[in-house]
Amino acid sequence: MPWNDQKGGWQQDGGGGRGPWGQGPGGGNRGNGGGGGIQPPNLEELMKRGRERLRGMFPNQSPSSVVLALIGGTILLLWLLTGVYFIKQQERGVVLRFGKFADLLQPGLHFRLPQPIETVLRPNMMLQQMDIGFKTDPDNPTVAPTNVPGESLMLTGDENIVDIDFTVNWQVRDAADYEFQVDDVDGTIRAVAESAMREAVGQAKIEIVQTGGRADLEEKVRTIMQAALDAYHAGVLITRVNVQKVDPPTDVLAAFRDVQAAKADRVRKQNDAQRYLNTVVPKARGEAAKIVQDAEAFRAQQIAEATGEAKRFLSVFEQYRVAKDITRQRMYLETMQRILSSTNKVILQSGGTAPPVVLPYLPLMGLRGSQNSVSVTPNGGTP
Repeated sequence: MPWNDQKGGWQQDGGGGRGPWGQGPGGGNRGNGGGGGIQPPNLEELMKRGRERLRGMFPNQSPSSVVLALIGGTILLLWLLTGVYFIKQQERGVVLRFGKFADLLQPGLHFRLPQPIETVLRPNMMLQQMDIGFKTDPDNPTVAPTNVPGESLMLTGDENIVDIDFTVNWQVRDAADYEFQVDDVDGTIRAVAESAMREAVGQAKIEIVQTGGRADLEEKVRTIMQAALDAYHAGVLITRVNVQKVDPPTDVLAAFRDVQAAKADRVRKQNDAQRYLNTVVPKARGEAAKIVQDAEAFRAQQIAEATGEAKRFLSVFEQYRVAKDITRQRMYLETMQRILSSTNKVILQSGGTAPPVVLPYLPLMGLRGSQNSVSVTPNGGTP
């Protein structure tokens, strides 16, 4: 129904034709012409006034051309505003001119050609983390992560299956390569990380991976990943690989722990035996060396004594050849001196038939009770 159609469709209490604003065609007068209602806007009048104002502002131009000029100017202004870019601190601007890389923008305000002549991509240069082997709920971090067996189950070099969860920290190094060289960068990083971890774990033993070799494993995986991504020109820098968990599968965890405990007992007993060996063997070797050294010393002593006796005998023999009687008497005296020096003795002086005289300095009273006492006979002998 046209806006100025005041007839039909709005009859009330048998009255005449009424418009949609509740008033009659005669301006809404009822009875004797009193009580005017709300009048609808007259669009024709408004358009007429607008044309008159434009004619006053631009007397030499037609109103239709002025309107078209205003509409065109507004569109041009909006189009030019598409060339204003503000690059945040954690971003870099990659400028495309007709779809081809043209320039790289640093953080700040930049004015470029409007779209679609030039467009700007804004890759995030901040450090990012990727979880592999497990998934966490970002909305509820207190919930335990969910395991992803397809990514975490791997085979070690000694043919053991392990469940490994790890994270990869990475950031964009070359914004242009990041945007254009690889289609799905996140998927590529995940695939490369899983492949590198399987390669490194497949060359190691499970004991090394679970204990002191974890740091070497992380560095090896990071090196393999960086080499592969550089070959792809992905424009990504792998800053760190962090192994979160290295466990056997849940189904065999109890049996695996029993095996590990048995291995630990074996190592402990081997260490005890080695410690006992390190204690006993050096002691036995020391005692054997002492016996050998004592035997060597005894041998040297006996050889030296024998050599000395032989030289002494030869010396005495030479003297005996020169003076037999003197040498014989001297040997007798030396022998008696050696024999009697350690025994108790009584020296008697006798001559002819006279009774023997005992030298006064000998302690005869002390010699009577001794074991080696000598009884004196009148003729100077012993019984």
